[in-house]
Formats: sequence, C-alpha cells, structure tokens
Amino acid sequence: MSERHFTTRRGFIAGLGFGAVSLYGAWAAYGAAPLPFGGKAAAAPEPDAHGGGHGGHGAAEASAEAGGHGGHGASAGMAPEEFRFEHDYFIQRFTQKDGSVNPHVSEDTHSHAAEGHDHGHDAGGEPVDVYLMAQKFSYSPDMLRLKAGQAYRFRMMADDITHGASIQLGAASRIIRLRPNTVTAQVITFTKPGEYLVYCTVYCGQAHDAMQGRIVVA
Repeated sequence: MSERHFTTRRGFIAGLGFGAVSLYGAWAAYGAAPLPFGGKAAAAPEPDAHGGGHGGHGAAEASAEAGGHGGHGASAGMAPEEFRFEHDYFIQRFTQKDGSVNPHVSEDTHSHAAEGHDHGHDAGGEPVDVYLMAQKFSYSPDMLRLKAGQAYRFRMMADDITHGASIQLGAASRIIRLRPNTVTAQVITFTKPGEYLVYCTVYCGQAHDAMQGRIVVA
C-alpha cells in the first residue's frame, strides 16, 4: 500500500472519530446523550407533586365538612342507600302543614332516635343535619325553615344526573356540584334572618331554570 493511500485512510478514520465525538457532545449539551457525559450523575426523579397518596386532594375533601362527623361526608363515602333512607325519614319527620321542612320541630315519637338516627335538635354545639336531594327539576325538600346563628351540616346528593346547588348567602353564595349517587357535605351557618334562594347551576334539561328551592331563616 502506498504512503499516499495510508495517509488518506488515516485521515479519514481520524475525521470520522472527531465527528462522532462532536455529535455526542451536541447530544450531551441538549440532555439527549444515551450515557452520562463529563462524569455527571443522573438527576434524581422529582417527587410527586401530590405529596404521595394524593394528600392535597384529601385536605380539600376534609374542608368540605369542617368540624363534622367522620363517616358521613363526601370524603368518608356515605352510601347512597343510607342517604336516601335518612333523607326520606328527614322529610317524613319534619314536614310541616305548609309543606316546608323544619328540623327544629320537636317530636313525641323517639323510636327512630333510639336507634341512633336522631338528626333533630343541636346537641353539644354540633351542626344540625339537613338532607337535600337534587333531581329533575326540583330539590327535596324545596323549602327549609332554619335558625340564624345555628350551624347546619347539609348532606346533599343528585338522584339522577349531575346538578348544582347555589345557596345565596347575601352578597355571596356557596356553590356545590352534586353528582349522582355521591354524597357531599357542607357546613353552613346563616348569620342573618331572611329568605335564601337555592338554584341549580348545572344545565339539566328544559326545565333547568325552574329548578329552585328556598331556605327561610328566622
């Protein structure tokens, strides 16, 4: 082999090697190199933004029933069947002659209370339980009579499709999204007497605009 051919071949190999090193250097600069470059250790994976186990969501669910009983709120998963039973009893027990529902009306029959289902008068500063069912195109009950300054634990659920419940609180309002067969709990205190409107905030059909309820606070 002539010296000219040997020199040409050596130059070709050297050029090929230099090109490969340059290409690898470009990969490394953009973080795309298949192997560590320059002796740098691989970056440690970033921690889960939810803090592991979705703790952020848990905190949000707990605030939905601040100061309430565990086991009855949305975070605790009250069964739809249990909600329907309690709702029906709530309506049956506290319905007045004008059709409104007043959980403060005393009752002589305490058989249900003896079974641990007394949701009437406030005891020991605990919120009074109120049950509200949303369905096309009404709330049940559609009229509640409550007291100013008393805390109420609203247990709510949609019976058919997704609805909303906007409870007017003077200049502001509390908006709750109600999903089918999912029980949601909110503790609300009305500070002033008056009549408060409840209306659906999720379009649910032709009579959506007529889906309203009232809360009369004395």
